[in-house]
Amino acid sequence: MDPLLNLRVNFSKPNEMIKLKHTTTHEIDKIIRSLKSKDSYGYDGVSTRILKLIAPYIVSPLTFIANRILSSGIFADRLKYSEVKPLFKSGNSLDLANYRPISLLVSLKN
Repeated sequence: MDPLLNLRVNFSKPNEMIKLKHTTTHEIDKIIRSLKSKDSYGYDGVSTRILKLIAPYIVSPLTFIANRILSSGIFADRLKYSEVKPLFKSGNSLDLANYRPISLLVSLKN
């Protein structure tokens, strides 16, 4: 069997043999507080600075979502995306070789 096909067949659905321990609101809050405060953001438009400010209001729903992900083994496809933008290094700004890609991830994924 083709190895790639084998991976698709075996990992296309949640693995019910893996059981992960649920998280707590305290743990989620601690993770959010540990993030570096940045103003950059991904496609969701939420920076870590904003996330830290609104954490007291959203920590319970985030805990519920995290526990759902852990129990189901399904991570939302939309949270897997990143925005890739060119960042100018130095030299001639018209030369594409003078840029490097940066990926802007969703704040919750950092």
